[in-house]
Order: sequence, then C-alpha cells, then structure tokens
Amino acid sequence: MTWARRVTYGVAVCGSLISASAAFSAAQPAPEAAPVRPAMTQASAALQTPSRPYRFAKTFDVHTFRRGNIHTHTSRSDGDSPPRTVYSWYRDHGYDFVIVTDHNRFTNPDEYRSVETPGFIVIGGEEITMRGAGREVHVNALCTHHRLPGGKFGTAAAALAHGVGETRRAGAIALVNHPNFTWGVQFGDLSAASSANLIEIESGHPSVHTEGNDSHPSHENLWDESLTAGQDFMGVAVDDAHNFKGTGKAGPGRAWVEVFAEQLDESSICSGLETGMLYSSTGASLDRIAVTEDTYTVWPQDPEVEVTFIGSSGRELEHASRYPGEPAVAYHLVGGEGYVRARIVTPEGKLAFTPPVRVAAANALPVADVAAPPPGPHG
Repeated sequence: MTWARRVTYGVAVCGSLISASAAFSAAQPAPEAAPVRPAMTQASAALQTPSRPYRFAKTFDVHTFRRGNIHTHTSRSDGDSPPRTVYSWYRDHGYDFVIVTDHNRFTNPDEYRSVETPGFIVIGGEEITMRGAGREVHVNALCTHHRLPGGKFGTAAAALAHGVGETRRAGAIALVNHPNFTWGVQFGDLSAASSANLIEIESGHPSVHTEGNDSHPSHENLWDESLTAGQDFMGVAVDDAHNFKGTGKAGPGRAWVEVFAEQLDESSICSGLETGMLYSSTGASLDRIAVTEDTYTVWPQDPEVEVTFIGSSGRELEHASRYPGEPAVAYHLVGGEGYVRARIVTPEGKLAFTPPVRVAAANALPVADVAAPPPGPHG
C-alpha cells in the first residue's frame, strides 16, 4: 500500500487563512439551504447547537467556472508541437484559457492572439526549471510577462525559494510543480515556498509519482501536511502535457482547474489563481460551491458521487454518498477541524478538489465581510 490518501500526519494547525477575493465573494447571492440528511457521523450531533465559538474564516458562493490548463509544453522546450497547435487543441476542446509553461522559456501570448475567440484566451507563463543538490525543482510562473531565471542551487529548498521568489517579485503567481518528480521536493522544503499560491496535487503526466510510494507521501498528502503546518497553498490539477501528436504518454485533457470568474479575461483568471479561488478536477464536475458561516456545501453534477470532507492532518471529517434527487452535500462545523475541504469521486474514479477554508474563532471577521483590498498586479 502506498502513502496515497493515508491520514498519517499530526502537525499542529496554524490559524492562518487562505487569502480570498473579497469583492467577488461578497457579491455572490446567499446560498440556498442544502437538504438536511440523517446523521452520518458523530459530528452531526452538534448540528443543533444554537451557538458555537467557531466559524469559517471566509465565505463565498460561486457557480461560474472557467476551465483552464496551467501547465503544458510546446516544441519550444520539450513538447512535440508548436505553441499554435497547443493553444488550438485546448480551444477546440472546450477550455476557456490555457497557460503555456515551457522550461526556462517565455512564450509571449501576444504573438498568438489570433487563436483567441470570445470564449477562449491565452495567458503568459513559464516553468522555471532548477536543480537543488542534484534534485529537480520546478516552479511555474503564471500570468508573467517575461522570462524568469532558473539555475543550480545548494539545496532543493534554496532552489524552491529562488523560483517562488522570482515569480512573486515579478508580480506573477507561483505554482510548486510535481513535488514527487524525481522525489525532488520534500515536505521539509516547502517552508521555503511559503509565498507560493498553488501546489500540484494531480497530474496527467505519468512520471511524476502523484500517488507517492511506500516511502513518499502522495501529492494530496503533501498538500494536507502543508495546510496543517499553516501554509495556504491551493491544490491544483494539471496536464503537464508534452504530446499532442497522438503518441507519447503525456497527452492533454487529463486534469485541469475551474477558476471562479464571472468574466473571461486575464485579470479575472489571474486573480482567481492568485487567491486559490478555483476547484481542481480530473473529470468530476461541480455546479456550485458555497461556504457560509458554519456550512460547506458542494453541488456535484454526477448524481452518484462520493463526497469526503477533509480537515487538518488529512483526517476524514465526514463521508457521504449523494442521495437520489439530492442536489447538494453539506458539512456543518462542529469545531476542531482546522480547515475544511472536499474531495469528490465519481463512480469512474474521476476526482475534484475544492478550496480549503480555515476555521476561525466566532468573533473573527470573515474575509467576505472585510473591505476589498487595493488591486494587485492583476486586479
């Protein structure tokens, strides 16, 4: 048995919360009440408690999603097809946006605006490729507008700090790529990436060891381990596609993100990526996600999905099968969760992952109630 999906971590929970797009969250309508199901776990016993000392640290209600791939390659690095072919594949297969991320090579999307349509845009990016003490360390710079340097470093942590630091200083969004590729990034290295926005937890590339092995945690476990330690990465699913000619094992269309964005433009997409306001998928789809003061609700499209709500240390808070005719599945806070996120699994084994939301003291002001911050580099 591999480390994949195990719950083996006991790192203390930090109360820091994932930053959110406040203005967008506040603009959403109040969610409809999810059907109340019979008690399924001991957690349900607390649902009738009239007053609790805890609440979700942010609230939102989203139902407009923009599908995109944020890790893919062209013949400008180690892919088999030119950028125009890659962009066109995603456009013709129903994606809303794509970011080409060639190794240490910036592909200027302005050169390919002709492939855009009213329902599809291209955004700039690069895979900053480094080595730390002989280990492969890769960071995607998303929504960047120029090339950023890689290099060789004395440790993997130093390489990671360089890639993330260069990305953030450029005003771009940092994605920690495939930690288990050549077992390059370990949990102890991730503190060097504390300012990163995203971490890969699912990949269409067959060589990155997404599920880990007997001595290495899965990417999802690393995500939970990092969240429990107080880091606020959002876990993303990517293609890491290299092969568009029908040959090769790293083809497109296997994993993607669904960004919460009313408008399809670079500013809206990059804002969603920066704040982790998205869900990740290998095939499972959602119609809506809502977090109120004490309830986390998901609306899966598939009528037969399994939904697991997960808290700190990757522990299962509640597991439910969607009832026939039931539009949503909800989890109600009982205290001690640290954070809450959902994993959705279809009967075919396709997955979706929703954003983790921290649990805060009841007197803490939720993010959605705070005035919107000044626009960032993509605002």
